Amino acid sequence: MNLPLLVQPPSGGRLSGGFLYNARMAAAGLWQLSDVSAESLTSLKVDAARHDLVLMDSLWLTREHAPAFLALKSRVRRIGLMLHSFPSMIDAAENGRTPASEPTAFERDVVDELDVVLLPGPHYRDRLARARSRILVAEPGIDDAWRAEPRRRSGACRLVSVGAVTPRKGFLDVARALRQIVGSDYSWSVVGSLDVDAHYSARLVDEVDRLPVSLCGQLPPESVRRIVQSSDVFVMPSYDENQPLVLLEAMAASVPAVGYAAGAGHDMLRDGREGFLVAIGDEGRLAQRLALLIGDERLRFELAKGCWQRQASFPDWKAAALRAKVALEQALAA
Repeated sequence: MNLPLLVQPPSGGRLSGGFLYNARMAAAGLWQLSDVSAESLTSLKVDAARHDLVLMDSLWLTREHAPAFLALKSRVRRIGLMLHSFPSMIDAAENGRTPASEPTAFERDVVDELDVVLLPGPHYRDRLARARSRILVAEPGIDDAWRAEPRRRSGACRLVSVGAVTPRKGFLDVARALRQIVGSDYSWSVVGSLDVDAHYSARLVDEVDRLPVSLCGQLPPESVRRIVQSSDVFVMPSYDENQPLVLLEAMAASVPAVGYAAGAGHDMLRDGREGFLVAIGDEGRLAQRLALLIGDERLRFELAKGCWQRQASFPDWKAAALRAKVALEQALAA
């Protein structure tokens, strides 16, 4: 099999986990990456001699854009999907609704038209068990620079969250939870774009008024790494996630996490071993768990050791890409 082609929308400078995953796997040799605008999707030209397989990023999995991609079936040998998340589930979480547990009928129909679907983790595998396409897991790698052994900390507890400031990420829930914690010595840094949803960002700015909170905006990956590695607790109150790269990176940095039991986070973070899970939307319980970690350095250190043990099984990007390549070749050769 020659090099697959992955077609994604232009990131517009946004550093989301999905775009970073796509770029890291491209750099590691799994596929060639191509940014294509929505206007150009219908006239997409593919060199079939160079690419046996053309993959679309799941951001294209919409009624507006998927048909143009499916039309490639007549011109290339195989087509597939890099499924970071179902757009219907993203839309629900961003609009304050609990994401459905299953993809829509339209999303399932598109999946059935494909030869292969790649998942960054096993979270959606059971939901697609009856799909006619081949379903493969291509788990992400970790840059070795993220790996940092547990170390004892002193001073104020440093909380950190990473992600664009939008409703799906649940940062307002954290702010309200922190208001319930009185007399604790902590700081909270939120690293992520404030421009994706200006209204939600403005609400967060109001809610964190007079709290020890820094809204850092979007930062380069190296800056994000340094901030996470220097933090004590990673806070991920997302309403929907599918194998969040940043949670793996935090664990590699020996930073325990508190998060909602949403999506893949429920399986990736073992409650009481690398951090704590809280029911989605339970701000009272979230406040309790945050207060516990803020006030107990010994507990944070024990959870950090759990993270360090867990990260030993995380591959680097080269190894992750090689695993995915072998699995893809075997599946398509069967």
